[in-house]
Amino acid sequence: MASKAASTMAGNIEIRVFRDGRIQALGAGAFLLLSALLMGVYFFGRSGLDAQIAQLENNQVAFEDQFERQRRTIRRLEFQVAELNLSESVSELAAADLQDVVINQQSKIARLENEAIYYRNLMSPGAGAREVFVHRIEVAPGHQGETLNYQILLTHADPDGGKTAGRLGLKLAGMVAEGETLIDVVDAGLVDHSALDYEFRYFQNFKGAFKLPEGFRPSSLQLEVTSLAGKLLEQQEVDVQMEDV
Repeated sequence: MASKAASTMAGNIEIRVFRDGRIQALGAGAFLLLSALLMGVYFFGRSGLDAQIAQLENNQVAFEDQFERQRRTIRRLEFQVAELNLSESVSELAAADLQDVVINQQSKIARLENEAIYYRNLMSPGAGAREVFVHRIEVAPGHQGETLNYQILLTHADPDGGKTAGRLGLKLAGMVAEGETLIDVVDAGLVDHSALDYEFRYFQNFKGAFKLPEGFRPSSLQLEVTSLAGKLLEQQEVDVQMEDV
């Protein structure tokens, strides 16, 4: 009986040991399996993350290339705009220079026309009878419209080359508060009579300025050239620009 009980106990111990071994083996296998699974997930995720990082790096390189191309395009466009602005400025300067040239040429043409008129009159059949020509007469407003500047050039057409003498007569036509009036510049004391005497062989230039009476607005300057004998040799009238006075 005792031996039977001992045999039964020994069997139970062997069963428990066997079961404990199986449980430990199963636990170790499960741990290894779980470890392998986690390692697989880690490496799989790592490989996917590396692919994403590589893709992002490629995208960054492509973006930098595109940015550099856009920057070069912008710089090229800025240079083109600068060239256009420079061309426009040069065109404006060229136009201004051309306008100045045209004005100068027009002035030269006007002077040449006056010279041609002078020499045509000089060679005309009646030139010797006239003796004196008004070659040029210019009138311009002075400082703040208070004075009137004048310049008159007389030339002599005597074929014998002798001197001629006489006097200029200047009158200003214009408006005062009472209406139209005519002012003799010598009688009004605007200029001394000796400043308008002439005596020359070929030409004589008269240049000066009138101090305008207060409230007087000139409209024209009348010029008379007389000889010492009182003979009227030349007579002209030039307008004065009222808006400039």
